Parts: sequence; C-alpha cells; structure tokens
Amino acid sequence: MNELLVLRLALIVVIFAFVAAVAVALRSGLAPVRAAVPSPAAPRPQRGWRLVVVGPGDTGLAPGVEFAVAGHMTIGRDMSAGIVLGDPSVSGHHAAIERVQGGWRLTDLGSTNGTSVGGRPIGPGGAVLKGGEKISLGAVVLRLAGP
Repeated sequence: MNELLVLRLALIVVIFAFVAAVAVALRSGLAPVRAAVPSPAAPRPQRGWRLVVVGPGDTGLAPGVEFAVAGHMTIGRDMSAGIVLGDPSVSGHHAAIERVQGGWRLTDLGSTNGTSVGGRPIGPGGAVLKGGEKISLGAVVLRLAGP
C-alpha cells in the first residue's frame, strides 16, 4: 500500500512539473517583441518630393499616405496612371505633375471635376507649385511635400 501511495505522489509531481514547464514555455513564447528603436543621433534618411493624402475621398487610402513624385507623372483613377486614386470623382487621367525650374507644374488633363490648388481652379497653363500647397482632384485632397 505504501508503494502505491508513493507512485501516485510521484505521478502527481511529474504532472505538475510538466504543466509548469508548458506554462513557462508558453509565457516566454508569448512575450511581446520589442522593436528596435533608432538612436536619436542616427541620421534620418533623405526623403524626396511626395504627394501626401490629406483628404482621401472614397479612395480607401488613409490620411498621411505618401506617393513619391519624380520627373513627369500622371495622376488619375486609371491603373496606368503613375499615381492611382480610386475615387469616382477622379478622372482616369485627371492631372499631370512634372518637375520644372523653380518647382513642380501641375496640369489638369481635361478632367470632369477639375483640379484646384489652394481652393482655386488651375487654368489651362497649369500651376507651378513650390511645396506645401493643397491640391484637390475631385473629392481627393493631396499636399505637395518637399524633401
């Protein structure tokens, strides 16, 4: 009878040890992973010119999403545009932006709902942007941000 009691107690100890080992393994496996934080002295990477979403309209984009701009690019709803904005108020090939001396030229490409800068519709010759301006293409609002 003593032998049976000792075996039962030994089995209980083994089960508790196993449960404790599993608990420790699970706890260490579920611990949050800390992301590496760059040191304050580390230089930030150089960012080029970009269009930042301010008012996304019905694009499904979040405010703050950025599109890099370089050279000559078209903006529109069509998948062939350099910057695609999937909002019904944006035409297939709505506008073009290109680097010119002294800034960027924004040109409307005959869009249905027009293109404006700072709330003013742009004329046939387009508008030269220096950076910081808000651009409206239909219901979508972007801001030109410099490096």
